[in-house]
Amino acid sequence: MLSIVRAVNSQFCFEGGLPSTLAGHKEVEALRVLLVEDNSADVLLLRECVAASPNPFRVESVDSLEAALRRLALGGVDLVISDLSLPDSQGIDTFHRIHKAAPQVPIIVLSGYDDEALAEQTVREGAQDYLMKNELEQRILLRAMRYALKRAEADRIVKQERGLLRAVIDNLPDSIYVKDSQGRFVLDNIAHMHGLGAASMDQVVGKTAFDFFPLELANGFDVDDRHVVQTGEPIVRRHEKWREEEEGTRWVSTTKVPLRDPDGKVIGLVGIGRDITKRKRAEEQVAIYTRELCLRNTEMKDDLRMARELQQAFLPHQFPTFPRQASAAQSALRFCSRYLPTTEVGGDFFHILPISDTTAGVFICDVMGHGVRAALITAVQRALVEELSGVAADPGQFLTQINRGLIAILKRTHTPTLVSAFYLVVDTATGELSCASAGHPTPLHIRRDAGLVDALVDETSHPGPALGLFDNWRYETWRKTATVHDLVVLYTDGLFEVENSAGEYYDQSGVISNVRRQIGLPTHQLFDEMLLDARNFSATRGFSDDVCLVGLELERIDGLSKN
Repeated sequence: MLSIVRAVNSQFCFEGGLPSTLAGHKEVEALRVLLVEDNSADVLLLRECVAASPNPFRVESVDSLEAALRRLALGGVDLVISDLSLPDSQGIDTFHRIHKAAPQVPIIVLSGYDDEALAEQTVREGAQDYLMKNELEQRILLRAMRYALKRAEADRIVKQERGLLRAVIDNLPDSIYVKDSQGRFVLDNIAHMHGLGAASMDQVVGKTAFDFFPLELANGFDVDDRHVVQTGEPIVRRHEKWREEEEGTRWVSTTKVPLRDPDGKVIGLVGIGRDITKRKRAEEQVAIYTRELCLRNTEMKDDLRMARELQQAFLPHQFPTFPRQASAAQSALRFCSRYLPTTEVGGDFFHILPISDTTAGVFICDVMGHGVRAALITAVQRALVEELSGVAADPGQFLTQINRGLIAILKRTHTPTLVSAFYLVVDTATGELSCASAGHPTPLHIRRDAGLVDALVDETSHPGPALGLFDNWRYETWRKTATVHDLVVLYTDGLFEVENSAGEYYDQSGVISNVRRQIGLPTHQLFDEMLLDARNFSATRGFSDDVCLVGLELERIDGLSKN
């Protein structure tokens, strides 16, 4: 309590005995003091003492208890100074009735009797001070008045905070209680009261666990309580049986921490209980199937390894030739790829579609995130790519149809997913490149004969949004011409979204700079150098996202070999 009062006093500065909220103004309204005294000489003396105060006080006096109660009923009294011996009331009953009539108003008790027991009783029951008339001096009275006002203000704030605290703990779903060193409840909240089956808090305070629980259960609680009180060591989130009910045992997660006095001595404990019955029953059900789940976990690991193998199998390992009957060495197009998932399975995917003897489509995509969820979406993408091969010659139409199919599937899963994608069609009969983009990094167009490395799509073109966002979006097709020896490199953003120790990103400019330095290397060596350069830049010497590289090299146009 003293610590709370000190905290309150630190927030409210008093000047000359008045709260600063009142004393800070140039014109301060006088505080109204009600003097309850039937001795006219004492009234005169008290008025003179108060009048000499530098603080503005306005004194009203009455000579009986009934008159005092009538005045208090009107309100507007800031302080009461009362004798206990009045014509219509004697002793402690005088104080009780005044205090009951105005419980928020501070009271200073006056008495002509030197009764220390009575003084202690009145102060204990709410009086701010107890003064003897034969020892009364101006200095003593004014100090008592100042302190009474200060304490009353502090008490008001403390009561307000207590009321707020009580409102909070009573509305919490968790049980909260306080016990003394003997295990008796001294405070609880509504949830705890209901948990004990009590109808009111009066039925809980002063009782122990033995009054509410079977002996064996109460003994267990008592052992824990004594441990906390005797050692000062808290018990945190211990699962305990609460009581047996028709539907089974109720469980709580209990935390008990020591309650200490201002000197640090443990005087009790504070307990918090959370009903975990549903969770506990679920755990019990889970325990029944532990062995089976362990076996299933092993099977899941095996399935995950198989999923990785299947995903790897989905990716092209033997590339088509153009025309179909040509050998790999005679193909007008040559392909190269690298695939590096960051987890067991990844979210990047690419596919090569032989549209005709002279036309090839290259599809690459990157599913938001990685892992199993992303891998499942790549499987969906592969199915859509295969299903829509009939429109594969038109990149814009191809991405438009894939987007519609993907959204139709995702709507049924209620799981938002973004997929960036790029689709390129190359015609070996004319050297024409046509492409469409769905929010994907722009591929590189490497013109080896000219020694140039450029973005395949220039800055004036605007890619469409990622797949899975807008149902009716129509993707645009762009066209460009390639020549013999040209290499187009498609890649996912995992290649350049690596960070060094200075917090800098490798980004696409780093990719282009490295390719320009290595432009003369064969494609497979160039890819190895691209990956190595990104790793060397990374602070972790690795990639934080899946990486996919696909290279398409034009060997012939219109039957003209590069030789």
